[in-house]
Amino acid sequence: MPSVKPAPPSTPPTPAPVQVPAVQVQFGQLSGGRRDVFIEHDGQHYKLSLTAQNKLILTK
Repeated sequence: MPSVKPAPPSTPPTPAPVQVPAVQVQFGQLSGGRRDVFIEHDGQHYKLSLTAQNKLILTK
């Protein structure tokens, strides 16, 4: 009779990442009434500016 090897132990499935809803804020709340906000992300610095045409520009 041929020998049957037992199946290796299976690893548990990886749980799906939890989806957190995005936060929505008004630019005025974020900027405290100023026209520019400086943001640091992953060691990089960015500037979020409100233009005279009421548009946002993100620069590095």
